[in-house]
Amino acid sequence: MIPAKKRLILDALALLPLAATLSAGAAELPTFRPGVWEYERQAGASKFVARECIDPTQEMRSHNASLEKLGCRISPLAQDGANYSFSSDCAMKLPSGASSWTTTSTLTVESETAYRMQVRETSQGRTTEQTVVAHRVEDCK
Repeated sequence: MIPAKKRLILDALALLPLAATLSAGAAELPTFRPGVWEYERQAGASKFVARECIDPTQEMRSHNASLEKLGCRISPLAQDGANYSFSSDCAMKLPSGASSWTTTSTLTVESETAYRMQVRETSQGRTTEQTVVAHRVEDCK
């Protein structure tokens, strides 16, 4: 069973998965239109849908800073056409002991209002995969 704090972090990664370091030589973070976005996350047989009024581009930058504070190392963002990829290595101390995991993510940008993210996570010798489909629904009210 995954500790609650780690699960919360992993859920945040799934909802806002493009936490990429923008270092010299790295691809630029794609720009998405602010508004109400719907996120559909599928992991195995589980499906989760959420809507949020957000600026995805700014949130991705903020999320990256938060992950690094937790001890994650995030690779520079690489781009191949509409596909962006990055990986992260995370390690943290929990009351139950040390925990570490790695993720490899591929983001496919459909437009400034839609993207798809595939995330492969390995933790404690177990690998899981999930897909997040995100699209802008409307202006924030």
